[in-house]
Amino acid sequence: MGKLACMGELLIDFQAKGCGELKAATEFVKKAGGAPANVCVQAAKLGCPAEYVSQVGDDAFGEFLKQAIAAAGVNVEHVKTTADYDTSLAFVSVGQNGERRFAFYRRTAADLYLDARDFYDIMFGDGDAFEFGSVALKTEQARAAHDSLIERARRGGALVFFDPNLRFNLWDSADELKRIALEYAAKADVVKVGDDEAVFLTGEHNIDGAAKKLLCGTVKAVAVTRGANGAKLYLADGRTFDCGGYNVNNVDTTGAGDSFFGGLIAELLRLGATPYNIVGNLDYSQILEFACKCGAYTTTGFGAIPSMGDRQAVSLVGEKC
Repeated sequence: MGKLACMGELLIDFQAKGCGELKAATEFVKKAGGAPANVCVQAAKLGCPAEYVSQVGDDAFGEFLKQAIAAAGVNVEHVKTTADYDTSLAFVSVGQNGERRFAFYRRTAADLYLDARDFYDIMFGDGDAFEFGSVALKTEQARAAHDSLIERARRGGALVFFDPNLRFNLWDSADELKRIALEYAAKADVVKVGDDEAVFLTGEHNIDGAAKKLLCGTVKAVAVTRGANGAKLYLADGRTFDCGGYNVNNVDTTGAGDSFFGGLIAELLRLGATPYNIVGNLDYSQILEFACKCGAYTTTGFGAIPSMGDRQAVSLVGEKC
């Protein structure tokens, strides 16, 4: 099984206790977060060798984050520590329907100032993968660091995965976010988007049409998640695969999409996917169903990383909605 390297933000999620609006919350629980970190942890819990590439502040929060994802099985050798910037923070509230609202504190976030020179020793080979999102692409310096690893992954024969993970309140404008997200989506082999994200990025309200528009550049597959309704996978050769949602006791959707993506990547690597055979004869229906089970299982607990399952736990997810 190839290794997975994920790059991007690593932050503290201060999860509000109970359900309700953030302004009414009086107690919070500290948890490790960051979308690419969640993806990395889910893949590690499924048996995939995984390492994280990021930077945190030289503070107690940064140390907590490194310890938390390391305890989940992730290699943190390339999580750098800096005294010049802060560890990123997010405050999260959960509504009665399990949907989340975020307030971010990351104007001086350490992961926005990644230095490509710190990661020259990261190498990729056939059967490996590199995954990243848009949140840590806010600065030119961080984009240069991502570009370096994308190029190295390409040279090594690794698959490149991208999740736009659109967070509009972190950007100066929606147009800037759209431009950067589309630029980096076109550099990936596989793109994962929520249905609402697909509409925003392409301007196409028909999801099938939106997914086809994202099949450009080097993109060979697009996975569109639909929350409780499951997901659909689109391949560059025109084939599509559909999986409905699973009937679980949903209490918190935090990390569900990341868990889905981690499960998708782990299954693709387990089955030997590469940039050259990913549009081939893999069991795409099984891969998609497994990824949907991972996402569904994560919604049964509070917080992302603590609620993610291993293979045995995920296999117990049963009935579809």
